[in-house]
Amino acid sequence: MNKRSFVLVVIVAVAALLAAPAWNFQQDKRDISAHIIKVVRDVERKSTTGWSKAVTTDQLKSGQEVRTGEKSFAMILFADQSKVAVREKSIITITGQMQGRQIVDRDVYIEKGRVSFGVKKQQTEQFRFTSPISVASIRGTEGGTGFDPAAGEADITIIVGSAEFRNTRSNRSMTVGAGETGKADTSGNVGKRRANQRDLDDNDPNSGVNQGGGSGGGGGGTDSTATPRDTTRTGGGQPPAAARFTLSLPSVTLESGRAVRFQVSLVNKPTEITQGALRYRIQGDPTFKQATLNISADNATVDVPAGDVRAGATKTFEYYITMLGADGKSYTFPEDTPESNPYTLPVKPRTIEILVPVNDPGGTLKYIKISYIE
Repeated sequence: MNKRSFVLVVIVAVAALLAAPAWNFQQDKRDISAHIIKVVRDVERKSTTGWSKAVTTDQLKSGQEVRTGEKSFAMILFADQSKVAVREKSIITITGQMQGRQIVDRDVYIEKGRVSFGVKKQQTEQFRFTSPISVASIRGTEGGTGFDPAAGEADITIIVGSAEFRNTRSNRSMTVGAGETGKADTSGNVGKRRANQRDLDDNDPNSGVNQGGGSGGGGGGTDSTATPRDTTRTGGGQPPAAARFTLSLPSVTLESGRAVRFQVSLVNKPTEITQGALRYRIQGDPTFKQATLNISADNATVDVPAGDVRAGATKTFEYYITMLGADGKSYTFPEDTPESNPYTLPVKPRTIEILVPVNDPGGTLKYIKISYIE
C-alpha cells in the first residue's frame, strides 16, 4: 500500500486553559526579539532613529515596526521558529517578553495590511494578532489575518488549529476553526463563514501567494496563478494540481467519565474513503486504543466510551486518524509521525463525592460528604 498524506485542516476548539507547570524558576523578564529572514523589494523597519531599509538578518526588537511597499514582502522568524509573513502594503509592530527561555507574551499589531503565520505550540503562551478593532488569540496555528482601514474590517482565516477572535469595539467573540474565516467591523459586528479555496490559498503561509512581485493585495487579494504547495511530501517540486484534503471535527471539550462522539465532516476529498479509524489514548498511557469510523458519504462518526475518557495526571486526550482511500492509498492526520505528534484535547476532571454515614451524639444517622477532584 502506498502511504500518502494530504494537508489536514482540523477544527477543534479547546475551551479549557492548559495548566502551567507547577514549577517555574523565577527569572528576570526581557523584551522579545525576532529576525527578518527574507526581504522582497521595498521593506523598511522603524527603530528609535526612524525608518531605514530592511535587509535579511536584521534583528527586530520589541516595539519596532515593519512596513512593506507595493508588491513587497518580508518574512519574520522568532526564536521558537514561529514565522510571520508580512504581505504587501502592510504596517505591523511586534511586542512581547521572555522569561528565561520561555516566551510569556507576544503580540503582532497590524496597523494595516495582512500577514500569514505559522505559530509553534507553546504550553503557557498565547500568540496574539491585534488590529485597531480586533484581537485573535491562537496557539499552534497556521493561517492569515489582516485589517483594512478603508473598509473598517478585520478578518482571520485559519488553515490549521483554531483562534479566539474578538471584536474590541463590542467585546463580542467567537472561535474560528480550521477551514473558517472570521470577520469583525467597526460597528462591533463579528461573524464567520466557511472559507473558500481562495481564502485558504491566500492565507496559507506555505503557499507562496503574495510573496512580493505579484498582484496580490495587502488587504486580502489573491494571486490566482500561484502554485499550491506540495502536499504529497514526495520531494522533487510541487505537483501541477496538489489536492487539499480537509477534515473538520466539531468543537469539543472532553469531560472525564463521559462518553464522547466525534462527528467528522470530510471536505474536498481527493478520493472516496472506504474505511478509517480513530486511535486515541490519555497522554502518558503506553499504547493507543482504536475505534472504527462509521463512514457515510461525506460524514463519519466514532464513539469513545466513557471508561476511556479520563483526566489522568496530564488532563490531556491524544488522538490521530487513519483512513484508506478507494485509490488504495492510506491517509493519516496529522500526516507526519502521528503517534509521536498527535492532536490533543483537554479533559475536564470530574469531582468525586462520597457520603460517609455517622451518628450524631443523639444517635441520629447523618452523613458527611467528602468530595475531591480525581
